[in-house]
Amino acid sequence: MPKARTQPQQPVPEQPDRREFLRVVVHGGVLLGATAVGGVAVWQQSGGESIVQAVLPLAAMASLSKLERGAPARFEVTLARRDGWRVVNRSRRVYVTRVAGGETPESFAAFSAICPHAGCEVELAGKQYVCPCHQAKFDEAGAVTAGPAPRGLDPLVLTVQDRDGQPWLHVAWQDYVIGTEERTARTT
Repeated sequence: MPKARTQPQQPVPEQPDRREFLRVVVHGGVLLGATAVGGVAVWQQSGGESIVQAVLPLAAMASLSKLERGAPARFEVTLARRDGWRVVNRSRRVYVTRVAGGETPESFAAFSAICPHAGCEVELAGKQYVCPCHQAKFDEAGAVTAGPAPRGLDPLVLTVQDRDGQPWLHVAWQDYVIGTEERTARTT
């Protein structure tokens, strides 16, 4: 019987094994991630943070001509803080009183509305501030006159800046540790 002819075997193309496939995927993912992080960093430096920085340091409060001498006025300021990748807004109450004539920061006094006893928000009652939680009372200069508050209301730094051709009062917000006699600025 004649021998059957066998076809010459063609070389089988090498199939990448599983480990090689995973190595390529992991390295590609790392490179893609590094590129994304770099892109975000460039975006933030080129203008992404300018949105946040416009609101963080100072909050416009009022035209100076609208503040009367000796009459405390209540203002709400909105603060922005970067929390990871997002911007978180929070609202805080500030009391401002004109204490002298003029348009300089020294002509005004500003206090945080947060009671230094337990952190409740004080309310304006005539020319004094009253905490509704534990009945602490403060005079128009922010000093404690009654109740359990360990210190007076926390003062805030003011500046005057031009806005639309007129001087405007701005406040630099600062959180303070509550429940202590010593006024300690909170860092976070």
